[in-house]
Amino acid sequence: MGVPYRRIMEALRFLLLFVTCSLLSYGIVTLLADKLLPADPYHEPHGNAVKVVKIINSPQTQDWDGYLARLQLFYLTGE
Repeated sequence: MGVPYRRIMEALRFLLLFVTCSLLSYGIVTLLADKLLPADPYHEPHGNAVKVVKIINSPQTQDWDGYLARLQLFYLTGE
């Protein structure tokens, strides 16, 4: 019984095709992500930017109602 060279070559060809297609698709996705996504999404905005959320930094502790309201806001907005 000899070594099935045809099956080995088919497997190698399939593996080579799979790796080539994987690298090609990865390259395309990376190229599209570089073109479409901003380079620095967390940079300081220019122009007339308005701060949406005001964090309260007070020395006294807040009551439970304040914490519950902030927790409810977190659950509602997801931020």
